[in-house]
Amino acid sequence: MIIAFSGADGRSAAAHATYSVGLALTAAGRPATLLRIAERGHGLARIPETMPEALRLVEGGPDDLPARGGDPMGLVAQADAEGRDVILDVPLAWFDRHELREAAALSVVVVGPAPMDERIAASALERRRARSADGPAAGGAPGAGMPRTPPVWLLGAGRSGGGPDAARFERAMRALLGHGGAAGACRFLPVALPEPTRSEARAVAAGYPLAGTVRHGILLLAAIEVAAQDPYVEGLDGERFGQALGLGPDMPVSPDERRLSERLRDLADGLEALEREGPDPEELANAPLMESWSFRTGRTPVIAGISFGHPTVASGRPTFSSDVFATDGRTWAQTLSRLWRLGTPAEAAGATGLQ
Repeated sequence: MIIAFSGADGRSAAAHATYSVGLALTAAGRPATLLRIAERGHGLARIPETMPEALRLVEGGPDDLPARGGDPMGLVAQADAEGRDVILDVPLAWFDRHELREAAALSVVVVGPAPMDERIAASALERRRARSADGPAAGGAPGAGMPRTPPVWLLGAGRSGGGPDAARFERAMRALLGHGGAAGACRFLPVALPEPTRSEARAVAAGYPLAGTVRHGILLLAAIEVAAQDPYVEGLDGERFGQALGLGPDMPVSPDERRLSERLRDLADGLEALEREGPDPEELANAPLMESWSFRTGRTPVIAGISFGHPTVASGRPTFSSDVFATDGRTWAQTLSRLWRLGTPAEAAGATGLQ
């Protein structure tokens, strides 16, 4: 299997994704070659040669790779002939190379967590689309006698909120890409790649990855392999991903792994937005739902009820929310972890107004 990654930023997010997938492959007993190609004048990651023996690292620019055994695509062919999986981290322009399009099972653009990362990625994808405007439509039907160009799959990185973060990333990118052109040539992976902790990042840079990096890579590899079964599929949401893995429809696949510091930053942003204009309608429509709910008060108020659509709690199960920080007492509540939609209460709720 050959997987191609690229990043529209400084490519550190793409490098993290490639190493995570490479580690996941070796953990599954599949030898892999990780080939990272830097553009002229760009720096190298220089990961020490201490990774698992089954993971072969090759890194360089277009000028010095031939000195290491051949041209880049020749190295890919050699690794493929040896029965090794190949993970590529290449400049985005390489996605337009015919030999790479023919060889790769899936091409993935990795996008960082900041709004500017999303804007830069959308601009890069639109420019790429404009350059290939005379060719066959990516992800669409080919012209007469012309091969079909595979779509590019997008992965949100630096996002630890699991499935909801992946869905938020998709909504943000679709809004930036519009409804035609580049948007029609893109698909979205149903998982997000969490931001590594400081210890995880240091361990990868030192060549001794921690278990968390491997675990994130295994989930990402599973999503890639499901998407590669039909790269042209119009959509692959969390439910279809779970079904492809043989899980029940209500079983969470991509958990919320935000640390407390991340939850507190997200809470502060959410409370600021609520004070300005109330909950965002689109965010509220996609928030998990609490039915048969009631407020329970201890040291801090929480919500008790039956949850639906939560990223880590199976739908239809009784649960308690984290601490409630704001609510209108009828339709929504902002807790430490997330915004909730409030459905039918267990009994009439007495609270009204922003609490």
